Amino acid sequence: MARRTELRGIANSLTGSFVSRNNESGGYWSIGQLKLFATENRLTSVMFSFPAHTFDTHVVLLNNIARRYTSLLAELLVKQQIPEFWVKEVSITLDFDVIAEAPRLCDSPTLGEPFKCLCQIVDDNSHLYSSAIYGRCLPHSAARELRSPREWLP
Repeated sequence: MARRTELRGIANSLTGSFVSRNNESGGYWSIGQLKLFATENRLTSVMFSFPAHTFDTHVVLLNNIARRYTSLLAELLVKQQIPEFWVKEVSITLDFDVIAEAPRLCDSPTLGEPFKCLCQIVDDNSHLYSSAIYGRCLPHSAARELRSPREWLP
């Protein structure tokens, strides 16, 4: 029988998947594309809430990510046999203004600027389960990045 504490594992899974290099859109890492989107729109963070709300139709990247993670969340709930009504709110926030929060990232030899990916799940008893991962990224640049061959396969 499922327990609500398993929602913490689902939060960890969503966060890990979100920052993974396998999270791609159009053959490029989604985090870099979201960094570019945030920079161009003068945003310090991008938030997705589930079930997915639709974004402006001209922002295909946001719609694709929202649909993909709505589907992944549903799969994880089924796999863990967690009833949907146990989940009240789910959000994934990508924050690009975390220098004060994670000063060690400033000294990292890795390229890019720091980011924080935070997944929060609120259950039907208003208990919060969260997971956070810090990392570094550069804004997307097709000239600098290699495109994943997975996007080219039929």
